[in-house]
Amino acid sequence: GVTIAGDRSSFVIGLIENRAKEVGVAAFDLRSASLHLSQYIETSCSYQNTKTLLHFYDPNTVIVPPNKTAADGMVGVSELVDKNYQASKKV
Repeated sequence: GVTIAGDRSSFVIGLIENRAKEVGVAAFDLRSASLHLSQYIETSCSYQNTKTLLHFYDPNTVIVPPNKTAADGMVGVSELVDKNYQASKKV
């Protein structure tokens, strides 16, 4: 089971992207058992849309694919999580 502290986020987030810079986000709220799905094209090299969503959900766990960088040399969502969200557990 998953234990959630009162002040900690209850979200687990799954992130994936493809070569066309389409990012898919699945945010599962463990408290309410609700799922929030987003799909968008990441237009900035700094992944601003993805950073905004991660900041909003403040996930306690982030699930990402094993590839480190995107196909065209962009940072990739996995690396983004490594650099910006050390407080979250990355799976």
